Parts: sequence; C-alpha cells; structure tokens
Amino acid sequence: MNHGYTKAEMGPEVTAAAGFVSSLLRTRGFLTEQQLQIFSDCLHQALSEHYKDHWFPEKPQKGSGYRCIRINHEMDPIISKVARRIGLNSHHLYELLPRELTMWVDPYEVSYRIGEDGSICVLYEAEAPASSSVSSACNNSALHCKNHFLMGRTSPPKNYLMTVSS
Repeated sequence: MNHGYTKAEMGPEVTAAAGFVSSLLRTRGFLTEQQLQIFSDCLHQALSEHYKDHWFPEKPQKGSGYRCIRINHEMDPIISKVARRIGLNSHHLYELLPRELTMWVDPYEVSYRIGEDGSICVLYEAEAPASSSVSSACNNSALHCKNHFLMGRTSPPKNYLMTVSS
C-alpha cells in the first residue's frame, strides 16, 4: 500500500496539469495574472493533496481514473473548488474552459483530450525508471498536438479517422 508520495515526487506532472488548466483560463483574458497565479498555485496544492495516496510510479496506470480531471456535463469538483477561491463560479468556468475536457495525470505522463472525439495530446512525458514498464505509445506527433491546439484547432477535421489500439 502506498502511504503517500511527496509533492516533489509528483511535482512535474501536477505542475503540468495545473499550468495547462491555467493557460486555458488565460486565453479568454478575463482573469488577471494575479488571479491566474493564485488559481494555478491552489490547483497544484489541491491536486497534490488529492493524489497523495493514489500515486503509484511503479504501476503508472493504477489509479488513473481517480486522478482523471473531467469536465463534461458537470464541472470537475477540484477545479470548481479552486476556482471559487478566486471568485469564479461554475457559470464562469463553463464560459472559460472547453465544454468537454479530460486530463489524465499519471506518473511520467500527463495527457488531455478536448471533446469526446478529439485526439489525445501529451503535455508532459518523462522516462520511467528501468524497473517500470511504461508504454510510450504517443511519440513525437502527440507532443506537437499541444501546438496545434494553441493555434486554434480544438477538434480533428470531420473526415479525420482516429484508431485506438491497446
């Protein structure tokens, strides 16, 4: 049983996740830099606390569902709680964030998908220690996906066919 990992051990992954959500909020220009910094710091702290007994570097996929950040018909409760600290309610969040967002915060990899049919894009990726068997299914093309998102594309073209293999 994992008895809790330190913030430093999950730091890069949590930093990537908090930074990405903050950058999505920044794109609308609604919030001040101070509000964004407070949000990012509070989200980093909240995620670290939430994940501390559910972080398994030796089995990175274990607990992935628990660590998943999800916005669909409901706002992710952690994002909602942190947003209230800077005066944002759920209505504001739905205006500022994508309607459909899934982010997986796992040891050695943070990835996200915007929309139910969007491509999965890698935000952060690190080499697992030799004793761990982490799959590197997403190569360089996935690493460039973030840049495509930032250029305005939020979903694949209509004729895009994505195949998923395990």
